[in-house]
Amino acid sequence: MERKHYIDNLRWICILLLIPYHIAMAYNSWGEGNYIVLGSDKVISSFIVAVSPWFMTLLFLLAGISARLSLAKRSKKQFILERVLKLLVPFIIGTLFIAPLLSYMADKTNCGYEGNYFSHFTVFFTKWTDISGYDGGFTIAHLWFLLYLFVIGLIGCLFDLLFGKHIAKWNLDNTPVWAAILLVLLAFAAFPLKVGGKSILTFLLLYLFGFYVFEKENVIERLSKLKWIFLGVWLVLTALNVWLFIWTDESLTVLSTILNLLAGAFGLLTMISAGYIFLNKSNAMTRFISSVSFPVYIVHFVWVVAFEYWFSRVTQNTAFIFLLSTFCSLAATLITSAAIKYCPVVNLAFGYKFKKKQK
Repeated sequence: MERKHYIDNLRWICILLLIPYHIAMAYNSWGEGNYIVLGSDKVISSFIVAVSPWFMTLLFLLAGISARLSLAKRSKKQFILERVLKLLVPFIIGTLFIAPLLSYMADKTNCGYEGNYFSHFTVFFTKWTDISGYDGGFTIAHLWFLLYLFVIGLIGCLFDLLFGKHIAKWNLDNTPVWAAILLVLLAFAAFPLKVGGKSILTFLLLYLFGFYVFEKENVIERLSKLKWIFLGVWLVLTALNVWLFIWTDESLTVLSTILNLLAGAFGLLTMISAGYIFLNKSNAMTRFISSVSFPVYIVHFVWVVAFEYWFSRVTQNTAFIFLLSTFCSLAATLITSAAIKYCPVVNLAFGYKFKKKQK
């Protein structure tokens, strides 16, 4: 089976996008907590609002497509074991060693904690508040994605076991474009229904739609013909969403929510349809970044907060801190992730497979 490179490329693009996104969160203008808070900036906040509706949801759609391709080559038992090693183990390791670092830095910057990192372990495992970690308490931080993806993968296997044979009888290869668009809109309509502050129902639906519908080549080909229409609609919706949420003082919560959900849906449709046309290729750079995307996801936030903390002690220039933190965090994250990939034993904790030495 020929590898669908656009899936790998869209995945690493979304993951790298987390670096400027999480750096920008230190400047959000609506008062949301963060591991480090450096003020309020409407321009940077506009960037957050422009990308946040679609890039994490796209990862779940891509995960569903990838799961279908994976199960074409292995049994459900093998797939679940792979999910344990690739998602659950890194989640546990990250919760024990990565999340405490973020919680410690949050306690230091937000609450004035004066102890060292090691003494803060006691605080981390005994202080249970809102589970965000912004006050130095326990958190799973950004690692929620690994946990949700693992749970959704299990649910997806169970769903396919119960209903897969019935769904296979449907001719989903001929799914019309309007139906595919409607499925995405349906998933985003469930976004306000949250568990642990995250829209797990939307993530589950997108995973299942990716598994059964969007993995079909015919469906993606038909969607790709509308890529410029999707792009135009997304840009208009995003501009309205940013203007209403960031740049006006109007309190139109319902309208703002609708615009945000529609922007997310059409942003996702734009990326998947354009990605199929323009990103379905591979080279040494894309293969490398794709191969380290999981450790990039796990470790990037530590570098983000560290560089923002260091640079904020040197200057209060927002543009300088944002741009330099982005560049340095990207470089440090890629170097760290490459080191993890090629470090025996350690790489197993970050989802890599054990490779036997060839004789």
